[in-house]
Amino acid sequence: MKQNLIDLHTHSTVSDGLYSPEELVNFASRAGIMAISLTDHDTIDGLDEAAAASKKAGIEFIPGIEIGILHEGEEIHLLGYYLDNYNIIKQELKLQKEERLNRMRAMVNRVLEMGIKITLDEVLAESGNAAPGRMHLARVLAQRRYVHSVNQAFQLYLKKDGPAYIPRKTITLEQSLKLLSNTAKITAIAHPKNINTSLLRQLVDKGLSAIEVFHPEHSRERTDYYKMFAANYKLLVTGGSDFHGDKNQTVYPTKLAISYSYLEKIKSYTYGDCTFLD
Repeated sequence: MKQNLIDLHTHSTVSDGLYSPEELVNFASRAGIMAISLTDHDTIDGLDEAAAASKKAGIEFIPGIEIGILHEGEEIHLLGYYLDNYNIIKQELKLQKEERLNRMRAMVNRVLEMGIKITLDEVLAESGNAAPGRMHLARVLAQRRYVHSVNQAFQLYLKKDGPAYIPRKTITLEQSLKLLSNTAKITAIAHPKNINTSLLRQLVDKGLSAIEVFHPEHSRERTDYYKMFAANYKLLVTGGSDFHGDKNQTVYPTKLAISYSYLEKIKSYTYGDCTFLD
């Protein structure tokens, strides 16, 4: 039975998720999700597969992307929804994929220097056709039992300022906002809990149209704060599970999904008839 729930933040094997786009959509559909957006990191290669699977499963699909950038030493993630002009996006992000490989090569060298004997080939095998990222390295560390879990890998080695962390070279904030303004109907800031209010205001001034109010890392207080921020700055509200997958997880995390009413507001805005949430 379909529930009145949507998930606007998910990842597949095309970036650092564990499920293929089709598997992800089917998993969500079986749990009663009414609409889903695939927002893989710096790539749109899984959108066609996810769109076809959504059509077959009878759920609504919103083509999306999550673009990670570094701005003044801070890592910022932007979400784009209702994408078109796929060729523009692919061309612009081609260098991002190459940079992810260069970064992973350097991070593997870091862990080797710490006596952790893994290889770049192991990480590339874990990432498959996707550009390698920290999640892939974390999974290899867990599989080889250098850590107890993926979370521990991040805490001990891969989080920002961790001993194996190396920042990526990315396109600029202005370039990413321009790219999304040309290719997406909606541009949102993802999981803003580590972004100060001053920067959030700057993003609004630069054309941000939405904020991810609901995210697993947000406390109830943070969620309430971002609801007020959205209302004050007339931003649309987005949210979702940031689901990457867990092979031991047999139930889709619907408790991290959000109400379909938020998507109705987004679609209303997209088609020129928007009234904002109070």
